[in-house]
Amino acid sequence: MAGMEIRMERLVELGQALRGLRDPQEIRRAALDWAIRQAGAASGAILIRESGAWRCVVAQGDPAFWLREWTLPPTGSRWEQIADSAWLLPLVEKEPLEWLGLRDPSPETFQDTAGWEAARLLIAMALEAAREREARGAFFSTAVHELRLPMTSIKGYTDLLRKGLAGPLTENQQRFLETIRANIDRLAALVNDLLEHSRMETGRLRLRVEPIPLEEALEGALQQVQKEIEARSHRLSVDLPEDLPSVAADRERLEGILSRVLDNAAKYTPPGGEIRVRATYEGGMVICEVEDTGIGITPSDRARLFTPFWRSEDPRVREVPGFGLSLAVARGLLEAMGGAIEVESAPGQGTRVRIRLPAGLP
Repeated sequence: MAGMEIRMERLVELGQALRGLRDPQEIRRAALDWAIRQAGAASGAILIRESGAWRCVVAQGDPAFWLREWTLPPTGSRWEQIADSAWLLPLVEKEPLEWLGLRDPSPETFQDTAGWEAARLLIAMALEAAREREARGAFFSTAVHELRLPMTSIKGYTDLLRKGLAGPLTENQQRFLETIRANIDRLAALVNDLLEHSRMETGRLRLRVEPIPLEEALEGALQQVQKEIEARSHRLSVDLPEDLPSVAADRERLEGILSRVLDNAAKYTPPGGEIRVRATYEGGMVICEVEDTGIGITPSDRARLFTPFWRSEDPRVREVPGFGLSLAVARGLLEAMGGAIEVESAPGQGTRVRIRLPAGLP
């Protein structure tokens, strides 16, 4: 029983080390560090075979030892000795194949066959999930790039036409161009959400966190949604205390989060409704609330609100263009900045979105 307790403790330690890692290289380093310590090995490496050739992708202790022409064993689930002091354990059995290598492990290392098999499966699952995220990330990056090129062209020529550089415009022509411009802006927001989602999925999100006055970020967000609010004749009120501390956030991302929330409030509130924005400071956190008098959200829909690419079946929601990604991106960005987002709502009673962010320096 004592051996089983130690084994489970080791697996829990490995699981904790791998939890939250998105990048395959980070996963390999964490797994290798754990394996070397558990086996008392002199050094270790992870080898990968691509297109018939193999290479050492991560090494610890003595990298030069692993940079040689090894004869790699076939895939399986057990340790295989490939030299007097070197052992390999197959990790990922899908192309490209990967092995975990240890040099001079302790003699007792391979006695716990079940423990190492469980560890192998944990590492393999983490690596395969990271590979899938990378593949999706590559697709999104390519799609975003291909979309941005024609969007930039359409946006540029539309603005030239609106300025009358191609000749005078009739009132109808001007109105049509405004519609084109609005839809390009909507598509640009979608493309940006796709890119941000991809960055978070693959662990490549980079933030520039600094003290930001909430009032400034809110002003930038309101500029982006002002036309929507005015078009629907909403009453807007903003209540920010004069002594409200700044927030620790990425300015551009914070403006984007606030604009997403305000845009949803405007679109899902019937014309002539009310949108209230207020903020407080509690326990080191700045709390910003956006409350509307809109259609509200059912409990079942609220449970799935932050699921990427999910949209409610409510016809009133479906009639509003969307991709079901903005709130998922907002939550991911807020969590990356040490914050959180909560939603309180009921059908026909409006919605309150509560954004929490750590207070920044004065």
